[in-house]
Amino acid sequence: MKHHYVPQFLLKRWANAAGKVHVFQVRDRTISGRARKPEYTGFEYDLYGLVANALGVGEDHIEKRLFGPIDSNAAIVLGKLEYHEPLNEDQHVAWTFFLSSLRIRQPDVLAFLRKTGMDRLKANLAKRDTATLPPGAMSTEQWFSRTYPGAIEAVPLINWLPRMILHDDVTAAFGEMRWWIREFDADEPALLLSDLPIHWEGGFETERFMIQLPVGPRRVFFGARSKHTEEVLDAIPQHQLVQRINRTTLASSGGRVWACDDVGSRDIIAANLDIFGVNAVDFASLAPWAKSSAPGDCT
Repeated sequence: MKHHYVPQFLLKRWANAAGKVHVFQVRDRTISGRARKPEYTGFEYDLYGLVANALGVGEDHIEKRLFGPIDSNAAIVLGKLEYHEPLNEDQHVAWTFFLSSLRIRQPDVLAFLRKTGMDRLKANLAKRDTATLPPGAMSTEQWFSRTYPGAIEAVPLINWLPRMILHDDVTAAFGEMRWWIREFDADEPALLLSDLPIHWEGGFETERFMIQLPVGPRRVFFGARSKHTEEVLDAIPQHQLVQRINRTTLASSGGRVWACDDVGSRDIIAANLDIFGVNAVDFASLAPWAKSSAPGDCT
């Protein structure tokens, strides 16, 4: 099954009159592109898939029960943000969770959990077995493998993915920001969307902390911790800000970018190949486990 690491409702905002988005990939400084419908891009097969019946849940449990509701709620909230309507508490929480999910749903995070996360879980079970089970007894891992096939592999995803998205420090960093949408004129270059849609800088705990998320070819969502940062961003002329947003989008890309047009967007990518992907960081290098012995519209 196709599991989208970039939400479909977001990709659809870059769709043209034919309902397709332009997908660009950069490999060895070579740009390739084609037009696709949003459902056929920004995904990996069985990215969040589980072994059927592991722990009594279906193989699409995470897609349907975690990311599905997050995206559905976020789509509604984004509509309100675009019309500058006030959010109620539930909507504020829903958008906070969505912002937090954008990094956690990426393929490198899932790969990390499936390998390092599972290794850590198995090591912890073995350590507990040594302290509690008699010599020669069946290990906890063996028991689960026989009784509930796939359960061990499912735990890092079912248990840890939601906890990472709902992490208190991360949700507080996003939820306590000033939020707003800025729109751009039709004669400005269109905004691009990368395979890591959200960009942040300044450090989670500093007053300079800010985030940006393109939400359409002519709209960007900003979050800032301070009024000063908001004023600085609002004072940047449109053309300069569009250029800045597109450059940071390209710098954070893991290799794939979406656009609402072909030629103009290809030219922007070609002009910025020197910074393409320079800020892309694999999750394994960020996770504390890895550092310890414990495991739209174009108009």
